[in-house]
Amino acid sequence: MLRRRIEGALAEWRKDLASRKALFVTGSRQIGKSFSIREFAKRSYSTLIEINLMEDVRAKDALASAENAADFISRVMLLSGKSIEVGNTLVFIDEIQEAPDVMTMAKFLVEDGRCHWAFSGSMLGTEFKGVRSYPVGYVHELTMHPLDFEEFCWAIGISDEARETVRRCCLEQTPVPDYIHNALMSNFRTYLVVGGMPEVVQRFLDTRGDFASVRQLQTELNEQYRRDISKYANGRALQVQSIYDQLPVQLGGENKRFVLNSVDPKASYEKYQRDFVWLVNAGVALKTDIVTEPKSPLLKTARPSQFKLYQSDTGMLMARYPAGVAQAAYLDSKEPNLGGVYENVVAQQLAAQGRELYYYQTKRRGEVDFVVDGADGAAVPLEVKSGAYYHAHAALDHVVETAEYGVRRGIVFSRGNVEKDDKVLYLPVYAMYVLPDILGDGRANGLRLTTVTV
Repeated sequence: MLRRRIEGALAEWRKDLASRKALFVTGSRQIGKSFSIREFAKRSYSTLIEINLMEDVRAKDALASAENAADFISRVMLLSGKSIEVGNTLVFIDEIQEAPDVMTMAKFLVEDGRCHWAFSGSMLGTEFKGVRSYPVGYVHELTMHPLDFEEFCWAIGISDEARETVRRCCLEQTPVPDYIHNALMSNFRTYLVVGGMPEVVQRFLDTRGDFASVRQLQTELNEQYRRDISKYANGRALQVQSIYDQLPVQLGGENKRFVLNSVDPKASYEKYQRDFVWLVNAGVALKTDIVTEPKSPLLKTARPSQFKLYQSDTGMLMARYPAGVAQAAYLDSKEPNLGGVYENVVAQQLAAQGRELYYYQTKRRGEVDFVVDGADGAAVPLEVKSGAYYHAHAALDHVVETAEYGVRRGIVFSRGNVEKDDKVLYLPVYAMYVLPDILGDGRANGLRLTTVTV
């Protein structure tokens, strides 16, 4: 069983919030939402009632037509054949996107107080913000992502001592011991190929590293995404699929910014905006907007019409390239250029930490791959280097040296070890999980949490 970061957040909800807030876990398909809730319920409740609205059409229709909370609960018991033990029963409604109006009942279910409520869904086929705007009362929301690299380390058995050594070295700005550094770089290259989809990681473990089997499963999941687009994209399936198909092509180019006329020679952002939003809300893609100034708050100067688009899981992205690209990444070959892949995996880690994604670009000095808001009110530019020459970063130097931006430091993630050069900190790319500690912004749990009161 894979250890997931969400386990602690679920335990906290049970302890502090379950009696007055419903739980809502969302994220893309096949990332372990249902499994995590199910295992949590087994540990924390005497009774679990689970209803899947995709598998059980009868249940979907019955719950959607309930007149009030009491009627809803009666139908839940009738459908499940289980009785409720007051205060010690979790009712888990899965695939909520199949009947989003059910969420309107959450407020009254919580107020009823007989049991605790958990909802989960991929939000494919429905507007996420639309569901959240319903009068649901209090909702404790967690967004799950594929396994980040630290979770992958848990899965493959990297010791706590090794990971804590990396954390300490990064914070103290001293090199990681070579034997740990080399081992974790090797594991990171494995992660580039395997990614963080739980079923894929489990197959990698079960087959003892059979990459052909891993790739076959990733290909199947990518095809499932395409089928989901056809099913849920509400008359825009062809446009959404075109964007999805262009994603690996765009990241493989010299300029990784998404070029709209690659989809349609007459395309405009306004015309395709909702299609990009659909992919992001479905958890399939990660959109990174340009900012005109690297100053906090970054949202102030963000330009959504100029952006880069990454895939939510790097392993799934790698499966869409020829097999030789995955081989090159794993074997650490110099060719082909893996800059887009390395950027993608960093975007994936930043998203898992609950960060909004931004980048900065100047015509003269080039691009800073990512910029994040720092806890101290100053933006922090991040560069990602896949090659051996990672000390050259003109755009980052410009940002750090420009006084009006108020930037106190820049960070370069690369295959190199920890080192410090004036205001630039060099960190191994596998040490992305230490970034919350370095920035001191309390995002170490890797989960985006939203409490919505309507």
